[in-house]
Amino acid sequence: MPSYDVAISFAGDDRRVAALLAKGLVLKGLNVFYDEYAQADLWGKDLYAHLTSVYKDEAKYCLMIISVNYIQKQWTSLERRAAQARAFSESSEYILPLRLDDTPVDGVLPTTGYIDYRTVPTERVVELIVEKVRAYNLRLGISYEIVTAEEVFKNEDVGPKNAPALRDSDMRTTCPTCHQEQMLAEAPISLDFSDTLYTCKNGCQTLVVISRPGMVPWPGRGFRVGSYVIRNATDLFIKTENMGRPVLVPASTAALMKVRPNGEMHDDS
Repeated sequence: MPSYDVAISFAGDDRRVAALLAKGLVLKGLNVFYDEYAQADLWGKDLYAHLTSVYKDEAKYCLMIISVNYIQKQWTSLERRAAQARAFSESSEYILPLRLDDTPVDGVLPTTGYIDYRTVPTERVVELIVEKVRAYNLRLGISYEIVTAEEVFKNEDVGPKNAPALRDSDMRTTCPTCHQEQMLAEAPISLDFSDTLYTCKNGCQTLVVISRPGMVPWPGRGFRVGSYVIRNATDLFIKTENMGRPVLVPASTAALMKVRPNGEMHDDS
């Protein structure tokens, strides 16, 4: 199954548009490949090979932001060729063209359906992409299920050696709103698109989020446990009968944020 719901291909000159769309999609619960969200993951990688893989194999759709800037960049040419190879092999509408102007792009036929950003607002573009992704999931029978913290630790073989697996009843935290201490086993659990949410037993706020594989735990947002990311709003203490002292999982300062704070933007020219 693809790691990303959407991979955004754009020229650095059009980053403002890409950033708005990435933010909107993430807030809808989609897993988005957008370079600013993946800086740590990209660091040190062979970008030619990695980006080819992302745009050819690892997304459900490629959102191609087309403009006169797009056809002038080397990296966007690489991304476009990789996306076109995927579209050709599947004979499907993998590429979702979003036009900022009328610049022709090699391999994108004039008859290909597109959205014109000059006439369609950002919010509507986001809604349309969400509809495409949900239709994709329905067509392929992809659904997301609640994944508890104890399941993550068990599946990733994390915990004391030669001892029972960690349970939600071994994990204690405190609600930042009502300040009541509680075990994760006491917190109601729900599913938010693909994220598992633990909510304060008094209904105050989200305490812990378990993100599906592929989500990026950028600094302050959470901790990777195997292929999952755990985001705890306050300190999480883990202790079993076999442990002499609790293990502290420090609070993530941006645990409940879905969008990376604004930082320095980099051009790809």
